[in-house]
Amino acid sequence: MAIRYKKCFTCGTLDVQKIRYDYPTAEVFKKQEKCKTKLGGDMNSEYRPQYHCNKCGENWTADEAIHAAYNEIIGLRASVGGFFNGHYEVMIHFQDKKLRWKYRGDRNSLEKEFSDEDLAMFISGLRKVNLLNWKRRYEEPDVLDGMQWEVEMIREKRNLKRSGSNKYPAEWECFCELIRNISNEMFQ
Repeated sequence: MAIRYKKCFTCGTLDVQKIRYDYPTAEVFKKQEKCKTKLGGDMNSEYRPQYHCNKCGENWTADEAIHAAYNEIIGLRASVGGFFNGHYEVMIHFQDKKLRWKYRGDRNSLEKEFSDEDLAMFISGLRKVNLLNWKRRYEEPDVLDGMQWEVEMIREKRNLKRSGSNKYPAEWECFCELIRNISNEMFQ
């Protein structure tokens, strides 16, 4: 899992507490004294953050943590292929809004630019396919050949890779459709 809910996206610390909105008991008060939980106060307020940073005081919800995790991605490289089916590769640079699509075996590659709106829709699609929560590796051990794939999420600090051999996450087809939509080229 690449979404760290208990990491402050403002200052980066892991010194974070979960905020509790239930009726405080003696046990909850003890946890608050030891900085293991924080009381949230009014249960009827519209904004109810779930996490609190002990270092900078920032509060956030799980959805805000998910949004911040996807905003850390600055590019994506995806490839899929097999011996008999060819091999597709796409590289998407979020900051430059440029895409390079290539079919291995072909010397030609396609390069195109896309709009801010296209990028926003693409990142929204990545959230819908739950890309950051895919397992690191999907593998069907009883197949000797077939299709292999890899997705690399490029970030400033550490890139994240997901890959597979003849086995895919449940959202794979929707992911391939995202790639086809932004590139207007084959990817499966």
